Amino acid sequence: MSSAQQRDMSEWERQVSESPPRCLEYVKQHATPGDAPSVLAAIEAFASKNPMMNVGPHKGAIVDDAIRSKAPRVMVELGAYTGYSTVRFASLQREVVGPTDSHYFSFEFSPEYAEIVREMVAFAGLANQVTVVTGAFADRFKDVLAGKTVDLYFIDHEKSSYLPDAKLMIESGTLANGSLLVADNVIKPGAPEYLDFIQKHSKFSSHLHELELKYHGHTWVDGVLVAEYKA
Repeated sequence: MSSAQQRDMSEWERQVSESPPRCLEYVKQHATPGDAPSVLAAIEAFASKNPMMNVGPHKGAIVDDAIRSKAPRVMVELGAYTGYSTVRFASLQREVVGPTDSHYFSFEFSPEYAEIVREMVAFAGLANQVTVVTGAFADRFKDVLAGKTVDLYFIDHEKSSYLPDAKLMIESGTLANGSLLVADNVIKPGAPEYLDFIQKHSKFSSHLHELELKYHGHTWVDGVLVAEYKA
């Protein structure tokens, strides 16, 4: 990578890290309280003009299909950022399963981002549907998920943590026959060790969805891996 490319990447990462609080304010100004679709539309509008690292509408549709297919009573997200995925998937979970029979747990490592996600979720009218957990999944999951069966894990946090956290999921007893692991960004930025582990694991049946994406003048191929656990 050239020095110019490194500078561009550093500037991109800086903007991505600074976007969440600005995005929240934009949502409060342009979306309707209690209306999850309007919140998602506002986040997408903000993201069209500002660098963000949301799952986005195209890859989000793959996760939507998994939610409709599985109808998860318990869904767990690793990595929330501004709460786009949280609002999108928790609202769909509530629609598919019903508010009294389902719950969404969102693990976010950054205390700053976690607080933004709580505000975003509350603004969208999903405060009773979602529990935002601050801290690393590895440190918090035993207390938060004790005694629970997780129907769907959505994995979209630090890529180097995909594999060790997946191993914790397998060892934790939270997976049942048919539980899904849905992982974003397995091609770019990439999680090759996770991808290899799950695709070769005897207890998972997986399918890799590859997409060509365009965002802020860049074009690249990424993938979402949907893996079903066989107990």
